[in-house]
Amino acid sequence: MHREIEEEAGVRLSAVRFFGSQPWPYPRSLMIGFHATATDDDLAHPDGEEIVEVRWFTRAEIASALAGEGPVGLPGPASIARRLIVDWLENEDGRESGA
Repeated sequence: MHREIEEEAGVRLSAVRFFGSQPWPYPRSLMIGFHATATDDDLAHPDGEEIVEVRWFTRAEIASALAGEGPVGLPGPASIARRLIVDWLENEDGRESGA
């Protein structure tokens, strides 16, 4: 996982913590979600193939998007991606609750 994220988004990780999982719509597949800390925000850059944009969001931007007011499009409420985002927003002290 570390290698993939660094190769595709230029992001080096530390403090990786498992959050949860959900079925993926392909046979015998599972989507897993983790919280992690980027070691250097300035190194982030897309690979241009699998990732076309890398961007950091503030809690205010995410809260606005969840309220339906912000310019950020978020994943649907049933997705693990959405649960990861909400968990991050609700736990400002850095402690994730887990799924």
